[in-house]
Amino acid sequence: MDYAESRSYVQAALTFGIRLGLERMQALLDMLGHPEADLQVIHIAGTNGKGSTSSYCAAILAASGAKVGLYTSPYIERFTERIRIITGSDGLDQLAMDETYGEISPDDFARIMTRIRLAVESMLEKGEEHPTEFELITAAAFVYFQQQACDWVVLETGLGGRLDSTNVIARPVRVILTAIGYDHMDRLGDTLPAIALEKAGIIKPHCPVFLYDPVAANPGSVAEATAALQVFTDRCRELAAPLTVLHPGQIERIDYQLTGQTFSYQGHTYRTRLLGLFQPLNAALAIQALQGLVPAAAFATGIAKARWPARLEVFPGRPLVLVDGAHNPQGTLALGHALDQLIPGQAVIFVVGLLADKDYPAMLDALWLCRSFQTRAVFCVTPDNPRALPAQQLAETIAELKNRGVCGYNIPDTIHSYADPLQGLSHALVLAAEEQAAVCAFGSLYLVGHFRSWIRQHLSLDREDPLS
Repeated sequence: MDYAESRSYVQAALTFGIRLGLERMQALLDMLGHPEADLQVIHIAGTNGKGSTSSYCAAILAASGAKVGLYTSPYIERFTERIRIITGSDGLDQLAMDETYGEISPDDFARIMTRIRLAVESMLEKGEEHPTEFELITAAAFVYFQQQACDWVVLETGLGGRLDSTNVIARPVRVILTAIGYDHMDRLGDTLPAIALEKAGIIKPHCPVFLYDPVAANPGSVAEATAALQVFTDRCRELAAPLTVLHPGQIERIDYQLTGQTFSYQGHTYRTRLLGLFQPLNAALAIQALQGLVPAAAFATGIAKARWPARLEVFPGRPLVLVDGAHNPQGTLALGHALDQLIPGQAVIFVVGLLADKDYPAMLDALWLCRSFQTRAVFCVTPDNPRALPAQQLAETIAELKNRGVCGYNIPDTIHSYADPLQGLSHALVLAAEEQAAVCAFGSLYLVGHFRSWIRQHLSLDREDPLS
């Protein structure tokens, strides 16, 4: 297959849906000779922060001189960004100049997927089930990282952990569990202990585990979060896996600006360009997990050079534009807190598009309740996704919150809806220029990736009509 054919083959597997379980993945890897067995893996799960924590880990390992495979999902702009290799500190510098650096090439992906397709055909001949889309891509990552002789692989789970296709890794070197929260409850359970049980499924015997304290991540659900912490503790004790729990109190934020933030951890000072208020905690998880595996000098360099697009990413100019992939209540709460500190008292115009299967009323409540920034207008858009929440329905929900008095003081009368996301963004930018307001576009990663691509390629931030 060529690249177009291989992408079509993978997309066709979407018809099989999301099917949790390891049987298909194990069968496929049997056919491929178990490439994952040759990899040194840092395995990362969590509800929020696992992508940025993966980026920090990969950057620290690369700063030590290693050749590092990085597997993440979903992609923001290009499919190939899900499978990437960063080679040494020079690779980090190249990535800073070229976002496509290290991504699997279309030719390599096509070659590997052709081999995987033959393996799948053999599976089907034996009466086994067809792998899902995510299983096919995960297998391709394993094959590629093995062929490229990576020193390390930083592996982000897709959904959950216990039954996620990445959980075929039998002996990870480290396990990191980032903030857990209420998301994907239809598949992972509707309580924090149930969700924790699924995430804890990636813990393996005697493997050191590094956990963001669930109680700190869920201050509004202390009882459930405490029970979730016990789930992780019990699992680690059962498997004789050393457990380290990190708390926000261990980190001191020194400086916080639109250009980045500085923090102190374990007596050392670090600088990161990532702006989420939780990013120092994610960085600390990476630092703690990789101690003893890399030279001490790699930590500050890796943290400073880590990149993770569309997570409270700033595009400076007039108007100021911020893009964030907050897509659950924990994410929008963090976004609201960050805006309070980054642009306190300033006018903000929001462009938002969400998926219908999310708890979007809770997301909106978390964003707007008790804020110091002033919401000037909200532009609701419909993401290009089969699960999208229609823009008009989102606008009606926001208006209902205002009428009920929920966050009402910070929700304006100006609420628009656009089926076309770029049309909504365009009108928001024009209004922001007139009102001297900032623009904050957030929601589904599918949506913000689309926004980000267009902004970087076409938007001149000081012209009157950004689409002219």
